[in-house]
Amino acid sequence: MLALAQSYWSLVRGAKTWLVITLGLFFLATAAGVVVGITKPGLVDQVCEHIGGPETGFAAFIIILRTNLRAMLLSWCGSFLLAIAPLLHTLLVGLLLGGLLVHGGVSYFLVAALPHGTIELPAILLSNTFFLRLGLRWAFQKNASERKRTFVIDFKNSLRIGLLCAFLFLVAAAIEAFATSKTVAAYQKEHLAGVGVQLAIQEHQLTISHVFPGGPASRAGLSSGLLIQKIDGTATTGKAAERCADMTHGRVGTKVELEVIDTMHSKTNTVELVRELKP
Repeated sequence: MLALAQSYWSLVRGAKTWLVITLGLFFLATAAGVVVGITKPGLVDQVCEHIGGPETGFAAFIIILRTNLRAMLLSWCGSFLLAIAPLLHTLLVGLLLGGLLVHGGVSYFLVAALPHGTIELPAILLSNTFFLRLGLRWAFQKNASERKRTFVIDFKNSLRIGLLCAFLFLVAAAIEAFATSKTVAAYQKEHLAGVGVQLAIQEHQLTISHVFPGGPASRAGLSSGLLIQKIDGTATTGKAAERCADMTHGRVGTKVELEVIDTMHSKTNTVELVRELKP
């Protein structure tokens, strides 16, 4: 086991230049993701709609592991085209990470990303480092024989690192499916603030089914039966009540804007509420 660890350590050290390049691309993309998250929060919300799912436990474990292994395989296959796939994959992961960091706040991000992220993210960056090298290093060699020799060596090393990262993805998927989900649920229960309403879909329209006394919505004069047409400028049409409820949740003290329709009086009002924890 020690000899195996030492061989992998030597393998990684031999690719340190390409690791620096990969990390540089990743951090640049993360910074860009933070900017997008600040300037275009609605875009991040749309992305978050397609991340994760209702599955938990073993079903979630299979989905997470399959997703990561598929992404790694596509990145490896795409590396043969001048490393386009690992380059794009690294940039995409950085953008998503930066956007999610802003979207949920630092404390929520740490709860949701750790500890599985400390295994999953290095595996992504490590595999992309070797795939990037596989797709590009041969092109810098001076003659055909040297290019062939370099490509064969990098090809074998990419397979070796792929096996290691596949194992790391398996461990990370198990942690995320069975531990992180429980940690996030507990955190949301204690820290995720809302505006004091319960939502439901009635006749294909998002409706306030209940207003909790003393909450932000109650103090603003909202009542049950009102329709919510938009949340922070995003139309609620076609969205599930659970998704719309998620859109009203956020960090304590942040604001959410509701476009409310009073069908009894044929009025449309825009109400700005400040999120609070439930008493």
